[in-house]
Amino acid sequence: MGGYKLSDTNVFSLSIGKRVLQSELTEKGIPVYSANVFEPMGNIDKALIESFETDYIVWGIDGDWMVNIFEKGYEFYPTDHCGYMTIDDSKINPRYMTYVLEKAGKSVGFSRSHRASIDRVKSITINVPNIKKQNEEMGKVIKLEKEIKNLEKNQIDLNSEISKVLNSYLQ
Repeated sequence: MGGYKLSDTNVFSLSIGKRVLQSELTEKGIPVYSANVFEPMGNIDKALIESFETDYIVWGIDGDWMVNIFEKGYEFYPTDHCGYMTIDDSKINPRYMTYVLEKAGKSVGFSRSHRASIDRVKSITINVPNIKKQNEEMGKVIKLEKEIKNLEKNQIDLNSEISKVLNSYLQ
């Protein structure tokens, strides 16, 4: 197990987004994320982050404690209610870090009243196994996530078929 403090700039780069006014939101553009890091609040036609060549881990600063990962290539615009980080993926698997950060934030008690500010997040120390073990475990998670998506797709198809049968009797 290796211990890392999130303030270690050799491993982590943490930032916060910029305020977005309602009048800046557009129909098209890149998604804007605020305290809810799973649902964009709209789109914007400007960029804050220069490069999306790496995975970004994002968290809501002043809402319910939420952590998400945006895989490399996914463009987004974080507001001032959204923190984001990149990590040295030769030491820590980004997907693994997402789970570790979520758990650490819960144990610290991040919430609407105990904000997950940059300083508070930087004060967290995490312990992780070696990168090989992290990658192995995340490989298992990815496999399970694919299975879940397939099952959900099949469930939707079954619901559609059931509706068709029921509707044929109602006509």
